[in-house]
Formats: sequence, structure tokens, C-alpha cells
Amino acid sequence: MVSLEHIWSVNEKRLSRLERLGLTVLKRFVITWECLTKNHIMSFASALTYSSMLAAVPVLAIIFAIARGFGFDTIIETKLRNSLEGNPDIADTILYFVDSYLQHTQGGVFIGIGLIFLLYTLLSLTSNIEQAFNTIWFVKRSRTIYRQILDYFSVFLFIPFVIVITSGLNIFLQTFRTLLPETQILSRTMSFFLHVSPVIFAIAAFIALFKLMPNTRVKWKHTIWPGILTGTVFMAVEWAYVHYQIKLSAYNAIYGSFAAIPLFMLWMQISWCICLFGAQFCYANQSLHTYAFERISDELSRRYRDTLILLLMSRICKHFASGLKPFTAHRLAVDTHLPDSLVGILLDELTRVQLLVEAHNEPGDEPHYLPAIDIHRITVGMVTRRIDSHGIENPSLVWQTGTPEWDALRSLRNEGEDALLIDL
Repeated sequence: MVSLEHIWSVNEKRLSRLERLGLTVLKRFVITWECLTKNHIMSFASALTYSSMLAAVPVLAIIFAIARGFGFDTIIETKLRNSLEGNPDIADTILYFVDSYLQHTQGGVFIGIGLIFLLYTLLSLTSNIEQAFNTIWFVKRSRTIYRQILDYFSVFLFIPFVIVITSGLNIFLQTFRTLLPETQILSRTMSFFLHVSPVIFAIAAFIALFKLMPNTRVKWKHTIWPGILTGTVFMAVEWAYVHYQIKLSAYNAIYGSFAAIPLFMLWMQISWCICLFGAQFCYANQSLHTYAFERISDELSRRYRDTLILLLMSRICKHFASGLKPFTAHRLAVDTHLPDSLVGILLDELTRVQLLVEAHNEPGDEPHYLPAIDIHRITVGMVTRRIDSHGIENPSLVWQTGTPEWDALRSLRNEGEDALLIDL
């Protein structure tokens, strides 16, 4: 029996197809669990629950405002009441808040304060979501304010149209099924689609969230299975919340009419935990082949970090000298066969010591990295001295003899510090 610490060194070529599949699944769940506990990801669920509660009324107000323009506001109201059928008073209160919000906006009363509150709540919610996803993906840099406003508000304006279109599609299918009751095949197909359509839309929403929310490159193929798993579990939890909140009479006896609020917050926190677990599973999919190195990247020795830093600087300088398109962090990670997160950390350090500079073709684009100094002046000694002077690593670390590669690096650091990186 192979322990969890040794699953990364197993030679998969010696395993059968079924054993390789089992090992792959085990690795994904180990990555997910290790990252969840290491980064305390589930603590973000509480912050996201609070932000969601704060942004609930403004978001619903936007949805109802757009839906009323298309004449679908009664459909959304019916769905909201069905979700809170065990607590109709809460549904009435939420709808009252939404109507009051819209009336004040339309009447021009406190419109400035209302818009500021709307902007703050939406940015707070989306920035907390992005921060959680960036932590999952080990991304240190969030989107700029320009990108946040452009991306997030376009999503929030797009969501009501999706709800309206899907509601209209459901009405069309129900009408079509009623008009053709004799056609059993079509009738059963429509009935099946109406039952599974909420799950399909939930899965599509999670796939899009896992792809677009992190401020890094996520491949679509790695979001499919996490999206399917997350969407299915999310809809199951929602079904349990809707159908069993009426039966929680003991809970109502403790809180009275106030019981719906803690129940709603509990359901929302569980939902965010499911979402974050799915996002972590998506990261496990994409990092499956690099995690063995990535899990020990925080414990790299100074000589190994120096090797990698000189490697990255040499590639960037040679690329610049050849007049080629500058490297992005992802392209440099692919070129050097290193994990994206580790390359991002090292590039941030090199930018901080003013050896590299970030460049953007357009605001919000993925940054490119260029030498901040004339490449004919950047030597091995300059790089190591700047790293030492900024205290990125302990400069008094004792070098030890070992393999010929490390001895060569020590010699290069101590005796060949005047060597130009473009000549290495």
C-alpha cells in the first residue's frame, strides 16, 4: 500500500489502466484537500456569505428592473417565493426591499447614495470571490480597478438577461408540451429537459465561474468535471434547503419568525463551501503534473532559487536580445517546464528588485516582462547582489558541496559573477 507522501513518485508506466485511473483520482483529491487546509480556503466562505447577504437586495433590484422591462418580473417573483415557500414572510420582506430600492431610484431619491452603495456591494462581493479564487490558484496579484469594473459589471448586467431568457425558454417548452400532449416522445423529452434544465444551467454557471474568475489562465477542459460535480451537489443542497425548511419546526421554535435568516445564511455558507471545493478541484486538475514540485516550492533552498532566478532572467534577456515577443508568466512557465505559481512568485521578486519591469499592451491585459536594465550590463553578480540586498533570502546561507551542477552554480556565483546572462 503506497502512502500519500509517496504517490508522487510512483512510476505510472508500471501500473494497469485501472490503477492509473485510481491513482489519478487519488492525486486530485489529495491536492484538493492539502490546498484547502494549507490556505484555509473555507474561511473565505464566511466572508463570501456576508458579502452575498449585503449584495442580495441590490443584485435582485437589477434583476427585477431588467425583467420588468421584458415583462418577466412575475416569473422571477414566483421563483423567489417558491424558494422561500416555507417562510413567505421573508419573501415578502425581500420583495418589499427590492420595490423600495427601485422606487427610490426611479424617483431620484438618494440616487447618488444608492448607486454608491450598489457599486460598493457589488465590488465587495466580486473582489472577495476573486481573492478566494486567486488564493486557490496561488495568484498574488488581483485585477486592476479598471478590469474589475469592466468585467464584473458586464457579468452582473448579463445575468438578468440569462435569467429572463431561460425563464422564457421554460415557458415556451411548457406551452409546447401542453399544445402537443398526444406526441409522447416530444412531451417526455420536454418534461425531461424542464426537470434537468436548472442543473444544466447551474453546471454551466460554475464552469464559467471557474474559468473566468481567477486572475490567471485556466483551461476549459479542466473546468468541466469540477463544474459538473459542483453544479450537481449545489442543486441537491438547494433542493434539500427548499423542501426541508418547512419541516424544521424545532428550529423555528427557537428563532420564531426570524428562523429563515440563519437557515438562509447556513445554506449560503454551505453553497460557498461547495463552490470553493469545486474551484480547488479545478486547480487540482490543471496542476496534476506539476504539483509534486509545487507542493515543496516554499521550501526550496537558496541555491535552487538562485538557479531558477538566473534561468528565468537568462531566458528573458535572450528573448529580448533576439527581438522576440516578450514573455508572459504563463509562456515562461511553459518554456521552462516550471509551475505557473512558482514562476509568478519569482517574477514578482525580480520586479521588486527592479531587474524586470511589467508591460501591458492594453489596460487589463496579461503583463509581459522586460529587462529593466540594459541587458549588456546584467551580470550574474548583479542579480545575486540585488537579491541579497533586498533580503529575499538569507544571504548568509552556507553553500554546501554536492552534485556537479550545484558546484558549477556556486562557482558561477562566486567566480563568474561578471558573466552576462545573455552569454550563459
